[in-house]
Amino acid sequence: MTVQTSVNRSNALTDPRFLIAAARRILYRNGIDSQVAGHISLRVPGEDAFLVSPSEYFDETLPAHILKVGFDLEVREAGPFPPQPGINFHADIYRARPDVNCIIHTHGKNVSIVSTLGKPPEPFHAYGALFQDDAVLFRDDPNITPDKEGPELAAALADKRALLIANHGVIHAGGTIEETTGEALMLDIAAGIQIEAARIGGTPMEVETARTYRRLYLAISFRKDLWDANLRRLEKSDPDLFAAAFGI
Repeated sequence: MTVQTSVNRSNALTDPRFLIAAARRILYRNGIDSQVAGHISLRVPGEDAFLVSPSEYFDETLPAHILKVGFDLEVREAGPFPPQPGINFHADIYRARPDVNCIIHTHGKNVSIVSTLGKPPEPFHAYGALFQDDAVLFRDDPNITPDKEGPELAAALADKRALLIANHGVIHAGGTIEETTGEALMLDIAAGIQIEAARIGGTPMEVETARTYRRLYLAISFRKDLWDANLRRLEKSDPDLFAAAFGI
C-alpha cells in the first residue's frame, strides 16, 4: 500500500458519513436492528446542524445516504431517502449537551424488553455496570408531537448517557461515535443477560461493585476497542460499504 493510498483510506474511514453508516451496520451485525426506524447522528462541528441516517434498514446504509439537518430541522444536504420524522430530539439534546457529539436511537430487542420493567436497567453483568447511575427511564406520550417531546427527552436525559424509553427503545448520547456504538452494544448484551438471569432468579451485582466496574470501563479503551474489532469484521461482511467509501 502506497503512502497516498494509506492516507486516502484513513480519510475515508474517518469521514463522518462513513462512521454513521458503519455504526448502523455494526449494530445490525450484532442483532440490534430497528427496521427502517431508529437513527444515528453526529454533531457538525461549528454549526447548528447534525448528520443523520435516513429512513432505511441499518444494513443498507451507505455514506451517500446520510443527510445534514439543521437544529431548525431543515434538511441542508439531502440524500436518496427521507429523514425519519422523529429526529427532533437530536437537535434538542445537542443544544442542551455541548459534551454530546453522537446520538444513537435503537429499538433493539433486548433493551426494548428491559424498558418494559418501568425502571432503569440493572447490572446483572459487568457490561451493565457501565450504566450504573448513568441510565434513566422515560415514559413517552404518543399524543405529544415530536417538537414538544424533544425538549422533554433532553430534560429527562439530563447529564446521563442512556435514556430508556418505556416499551419503546433507548437513546444513547456520547462524546464519540466509536464509544457510543460500543455502549449500545454493551447495553444490549447486558439487557439480554438481565432477561435470562431473571428467569433463574439471578440477582444484580452490588451497587458499589457496579460503580467500580463502571470506573474501569470509563478509564480503559474497551468501548473503542469494540468499535475497531467490529470494523475489521465489517470489512469482510459488508464489502459494499467499503467499496462505496473508497470509491471502488
